[in-house]
Amino acid sequence: MNAGKAFTKKYLKLMFKQLRDASLEEVQEELEHCRRENRKPVRVPRYFRDYFTPATHTTSTGHEMQYFLHKHPSRKLVFYNHGGAFIYPPVFFHWRFMHDLSLRARCDILMPTYPKAPEYTCKDTVPALLEFYHDAVENMGYDEIHFMGDSAGAHLSLVVAQEAVKNGWKRADSLTLLSPCLDLSHSKEREMRALQHLDPMLQLDRVIVLNRVWQGDLPETHPWVSPIFGDFGGIDKLSVYYGTDEILKADVVMLKEKLEQEGHPALFREFEGMFHTFAMFPVPEGFRAVREMAATIKS
Repeated sequence: MNAGKAFTKKYLKLMFKQLRDASLEEVQEELEHCRRENRKPVRVPRYFRDYFTPATHTTSTGHEMQYFLHKHPSRKLVFYNHGGAFIYPPVFFHWRFMHDLSLRARCDILMPTYPKAPEYTCKDTVPALLEFYHDAVENMGYDEIHFMGDSAGAHLSLVVAQEAVKNGWKRADSLTLLSPCLDLSHSKEREMRALQHLDPMLQLDRVIVLNRVWQGDLPETHPWVSPIFGDFGGIDKLSVYYGTDEILKADVVMLKEKLEQEGHPALFREFEGMFHTFAMFPVPEGFRAVREMAATIKS
């Protein structure tokens, strides 16, 4: 293991230790903290403020959704949904990743800060995000729109891609999922627990609690809750990036098997020794993954 990778994994273990070891009561406290914080405007980190232009879209239900546009400029747009367990706003590494990708792919990037749990569930957020895509993003006049997301954001990007096909809207020219959260029924819980000792970031029991909050009163196999059970017809140029050292590898393996059985082509890029959402971090494997993603968009 190179020094950069070892340092990053140690840093992540320390940074996420309190969250991994949290009791149920502490998780509930964290949810209430997120409820308060998500009512505040999202602010771009100082280093990236010259690159991202903020704006607001008001949905038909009256929800004001912030979004941020990184202009290259280009006729290609990446529609990016950030991760964060459905409860957290974007962090520094999201902005760094999008900035790097925009420069490498020579494209614009748009990121909405979608409604989050525990204030909202997927039954609230998915319609708001679909409306935003159909009413705003789809009509921005780009020649190509590429969908992308990490973790919970990858989940949402897949849902929007599936719904766009279903509703006859403009389809994604490509769909890239980074460490996606796909199956909130946790049908591969045994496989996820077998990977738990390798994962420096995610703790499965905590993830299950947060996912139940996000699920709300929809069935766990509903495509908005678990998009792996959705329809993959019309989902073209799908790429999935993930590491061997993350519990969500089980979701990715399940997706790969499903797509192979149904005859849907897709690219799966497994990175040995890599952790959850590794492409957002300054490690060699992350830089290589970003270069590959950029090449997909440029092609």
